[in-house]
Amino acid sequence: MGIIDLQKIIGVYPVTNTGAVLVYAIDYGEDKVLAGINDQEPEWCGIVEEYMELTGEQELGFYLSSLFVPFCEVMRFYGVD
Repeated sequence: MGIIDLQKIIGVYPVTNTGAVLVYAIDYGEDKVLAGINDQEPEWCGIVEEYMELTGEQELGFYLSSLFVPFCEVMRFYGVD
């Protein structure tokens, strides 16, 4: 495993006790999110709306491979100094 640069992370979506989706950037002009899992190379993902049974509403988020990550469940992360 590589070392994760915490200064570059702006959000975290926990998946398991050992894995999380890390959000590095949001490009609102292009409707894209730069995200990756743990220390894997991040990739640009398109922002989409998806119905969530939990809320009963359409929620903004993105797909990282086949995993839908709703923005309402991404925790804001402030890098470590």
